[in-house]
Amino acid sequence: MSRQPHPLATLAQIVSTPSAQDGIPREVEDDLRVAGCMLIQEAGIMLGLPQSTMATAQVIYHRFFFVSSMHSFGVNDISISSLYLSSKLNETPVRLRDLINTYIFLTARIKHLLSLPADQPFPTDAAGPSRLGGAGYNGAGGSGKGKERDTLWDGFMFEVPGFHDEVFWDWKDVIVASEMQILKRLGFNMQVDLPYSHVINYLKVLDLVFEEDVAQMCWSILNDALLTPLYAIHPPHTLACASILLTTRLLRIPLPSNWYILFDVEYDDIWSCCGMVMRLWEDWGLAPPRGAMWSPPETADARRARENRWRRAWILSQGKKAVRRWVEERDKDEGDGE
Repeated sequence: MSRQPHPLATLAQIVSTPSAQDGIPREVEDDLRVAGCMLIQEAGIMLGLPQSTMATAQVIYHRFFFVSSMHSFGVNDISISSLYLSSKLNETPVRLRDLINTYIFLTARIKHLLSLPADQPFPTDAAGPSRLGGAGYNGAGGSGKGKERDTLWDGFMFEVPGFHDEVFWDWKDVIVASEMQILKRLGFNMQVDLPYSHVINYLKVLDLVFEEDVAQMCWSILNDALLTPLYAIHPPHTLACASILLTTRLLRIPLPSNWYILFDVEYDDIWSCCGMVMRLWEDWGLAPPRGAMWSPPETADARRARENRWRRAWILSQGKKAVRRWVEERDKDEGDGE
């Protein structure tokens, strides 16, 4: 990572990540980044943590995988450890037992989704805060019809582990070890500058802060961008300008010519950020923020391909052994094909 108050990934790390060097395709790595960040967001919401804590955890998570490989560290392990570390950094303490119970519940919910028949579609509520498979449980995080949720979760059972259950102590050991690895590999530089305050100040300069839906949509876009590596690649003022550009394009609001020069950013940088967020919406079936005048096309084949990506990401996120097994099987299949 670069040596500055807000560390960013170097060009070499972006072009060739440690995961890519271990044979993990970029598409799979991007999906696993999304899966880990979704777990952080979902767990943070269930624990009542502020957005700043969840955002800090997601930035730390992305930074870690620019210096370490998913072949060597499990996505879920680093995800839960990043959230625990972020709760300390932001002085929003959370009981370790509550955090572990939340993650055990979320992983149990994912396993239930993966146990469903492959031809059974997931009911989606992409605009809601809950994005684990696109559906909430018992009304938490989804706004779809209750009948759909009841059908989806038929047969799902969860029991909170007891205090002396081995699973709790296993998770505790994982969190302690992973937290040490995060601190060591990132050089104990945990400074995270989030773009939320920047975007409000920039909207005031552009006289857009009181325009209907603009500030809220910028905020939502910045939240979606947390699922991508953008926060570890670009400084916060660039991300703030990117959210303004994308919001005004979606709402058909004109901006002054060369407005971005006021904020010391390059147009190519902010436009590439917009493209990455829109690609996230398309690949994962996430709808644009409420109020946008654009929505991605939906076809049966696109929906099936998206759900297959979901299933693959959730399976591989269960641990580094799953990733290693998948890479070995893929290499073997490619070798047989030759």
